[in-house]
Amino acid sequence: MSNFTLSVLSTLCLVTKSDIKHPQDDLSFTQEEQASFEDIQTALNSVRYAPRATTLQAIFDYANNQTPQEEK
Repeated sequence: MSNFTLSVLSTLCLVTKSDIKHPQDDLSFTQEEQASFEDIQTALNSVRYAPRATTLQAIFDYANNQTPQEEK
């Protein structure tokens, strides 16, 4: 390709931010869907994770068995 062709193609392929549509921009929920979404979000936000004691012990044992690497 010559330099002329490249510059023309570059200009033709120019995309601006306003040219890009985001799917979230077009979303609209009914009242029922919105209520369901909020219920699900509340339920997910209330989930708490607590690892088992055996899991924690395995992590600590693994960490203790690792040898420190020499600094370079």
